[in-house]
Amino acid sequence: MSFGGAFRHGRLRPPRNRWHLGPAATVRTFNLSRFMEINVSQEPDSDVTNATDQDFEAKVLARSQEIPVLVDFWAPWCGPCKVIGPILENLAQTWEGRFELVKVNMDESPMLSEMLRIQSIPAVKLFINGAIHNEFVGALPEPEIVRFLEENIPSEEIEDAVVGMTRLQTGDVEGARRIFEKVLASDPKNPVALIGSGHILLDDGDTTGAREKISAINEVELEKLTDRQNMEKVLTALKGRLFLAENAGLEDAQTTGLAQKFAEACHAGLSGQFETALESFFEIVQADRKFQEDGGRLGMLAVFDMLPPDSDVTAAYRQKLSNLLFS
Repeated sequence: MSFGGAFRHGRLRPPRNRWHLGPAATVRTFNLSRFMEINVSQEPDSDVTNATDQDFEAKVLARSQEIPVLVDFWAPWCGPCKVIGPILENLAQTWEGRFELVKVNMDESPMLSEMLRIQSIPAVKLFINGAIHNEFVGALPEPEIVRFLEENIPSEEIEDAVVGMTRLQTGDVEGARRIFEKVLASDPKNPVALIGSGHILLDDGDTTGAREKISAINEVELEKLTDRQNMEKVLTALKGRLFLAENAGLEDAQTTGLAQKFAEACHAGLSGQFETALESFFEIVQADRKFQEDGGRLGMLAVFDMLPPDSDVTAAYRQKLSNLLFS
């Protein structure tokens, strides 16, 4: 059940692992629009938002799918709350819309207090993608709060990289390339720019460069993204393409038998002939599971990674593979 669903049904429990107390083949250009949409987040509201038990899901959980939401749980009688409140409000303005601030009066929101197990205030929780990404308790000094934001809020360059990914999605490869290069010059760990650059490098036939981009992606930075699920799909597709490109490049004039079928399947997958590629890889699995260290099965998985999760082709060949392996 989703975070929001649990909240609606009164069964919400904070996810413990997410809570932290404390201050060379020829490659066809890949069509990202095949399986995802990339959207630049809406502009945040300029004023501080107040939320209660009744509208917390809409104002915090749903909204955090578009932009990070920092929630200040406070009460009128709480002295430290009066200290930290103005600091958070000032930071929400000076950070120019990189996150939204929502304030929750705990005296008016008893359900949230129980559901989120808030035992002391002020309690400040950062929501990203409908879940608590990080938190702290107490009236921390402003420098520590700034450090908290710097460590948990996506960098300013993320939005530029998303624009670059959108250009790549619409076919403006050179425009996307320029944006990614500029972003990575100032933000080398930017996951969106790294993923986008990896796809472009594969289009250029540079498998080594693409692998370097994948290796540079930091999971922590990826988790900060409000569009993380979409970016993870694009990253998964990149890894699938890289597997096919690296193995398609192993073909030469002397390649015969299963080796030739394997190379041809890789080329088919890279050129968008997914069913042809899957059928060839499947025949390799049938013939010899040990070939290329289970290369037939790995090739099928690589093609699955390049297709939408709800693809009928994926479903059909997953079933065929499962029947073969477990019959």
